[in-house]
Amino acid sequence: MRLNRFVVMAATLSALGGAALFAGCGGNSGTSAGGNGDGGGDGESTDGTVDTGSSSGSNEGGSDSATKDSGKTGDSGSKGDGGGPSDASLSPDVFGGGDSGCVTLGSACTTGGECCTGTCTGGACTYPACGQTGSACTSNGQCCTQTCTTGACATISTCSTLGLSCTSSGQCCSGNCASNGTCQPSSFCSQTGDICAAGSECCSGVCTIPSGKSIGTCAAATPGGNCTAVDGQLCTAVSSLDGGCGGNCCSRACGPWGPTGINICQPATGCHVENDTCTTDSECCGSQALIDAGLPTSGHPVTCVGGYCTQHMGCTPNGDVCKLPTTSCNANQDCCACMGNSCSPCKQDNVGVPRCANVNCGDGGTACATSADCCNGLPCVPNPIPGGPPFVCANTQCVPSCAGCTTTADCCPGFSCIAGLCDPCGGSTPDGGSPGDGGGHLPDGGVCSAFGQLCDKDAGVDCCVGLSCLSGRCLN
Repeated sequence: MRLNRFVVMAATLSALGGAALFAGCGGNSGTSAGGNGDGGGDGESTDGTVDTGSSSGSNEGGSDSATKDSGKTGDSGSKGDGGGPSDASLSPDVFGGGDSGCVTLGSACTTGGECCTGTCTGGACTYPACGQTGSACTSNGQCCTQTCTTGACATISTCSTLGLSCTSSGQCCSGNCASNGTCQPSSFCSQTGDICAAGSECCSGVCTIPSGKSIGTCAAATPGGNCTAVDGQLCTAVSSLDGGCGGNCCSRACGPWGPTGINICQPATGCHVENDTCTTDSECCGSQALIDAGLPTSGHPVTCVGGYCTQHMGCTPNGDVCKLPTTSCNANQDCCACMGNSCSPCKQDNVGVPRCANVNCGDGGTACATSADCCNGLPCVPNPIPGGPPFVCANTQCVPSCAGCTTTADCCPGFSCIAGLCDPCGGSTPDGGSPGDGGGHLPDGGVCSAFGQLCDKDAGVDCCVGLSCLSGRCLN
């Protein structure tokens, strides 16, 4: 069934310019926003307090964390749509993904066998069936919270964590009470207060783990500036048609996450804007790496401090948010690429965010800070060549499974950007860039295009629920 989707959709994407792709499968193509690669913390915490392995696992664009096969149901367990491991034995590896080839929590699926957790509910990989708070237990793995205290499953958060029963989404840390009556993922990263084993799993990049434990909860994000929500966190949708400012999102993009349809802060394309999450300086717009690449900046490098990109000094560097003629988004029009009103260097990227960009666009292989720097809607993706600029324009309008990405909009329809790679990654991908099962799904089980991805309704490449096909991209 998956192969049929690959083959049918390949011809469609070829017509859209997605046949020959920028990066092939197989490697971590210079991913941005890296995780700590600690594999989800299946050992006990050594420092006793906080795992800050990554920003927003995130940011869809982190490096992939290691995954052990023990996180999936073994041959003796059962996998299915909504079921769980037959021995009900959970471990921190249940949050995994990475090189195992399985699909992570919150990603799209058609069967439980595709998911690291072994469960697929409502078209998304979900947390397995598990013991509720207060139920009898003899081991941590029997509990949804993976915490068994004096013979009973214990509470670990003030909101209901993944797997716990619910009657409304407001009860869940994730903001998603699924159709099976349990709290389930809403995004590619975990929300404040939800269960985690490593910082790379949390939107904030910080998992607070009690001393001697291997499980904790995601800490709140503290971005500062004019925003309160970072990539992956819940938000209230604001239309991007007029350069909408994305509500409280630092990225200025709020739209539905393909597999769940729930509105989250979508990562802007390319470099990370000021106040958004980061793990290294080179991920930030206006960084020294982008200065070295010859992109317009003020000459004052932006750095990553405390997990967030600092505010720029002087004119606005390429990639940071700017003011369009119709809206300000709490930004100015003083782009370093062209000061004053003599030209218009503020352009919307592939997810509708107004970004300072080069006056003249670049072709494939050209250094970029955002897709707004690239010609004809080409994605601005992590550079797979060491020693070069951190981001370059791709050679085609979307990139395939296993290729480096900064946001799901970079990936071909059917794939999601998870931990810096177009996911699912690890299986065969006919024709090098056919759609997969990771972006989003239509009610009949067909693949749909997620926020910012390519679309062509007449050619059968339609948008996921809540999105419209506008100028060849799915936006809200």
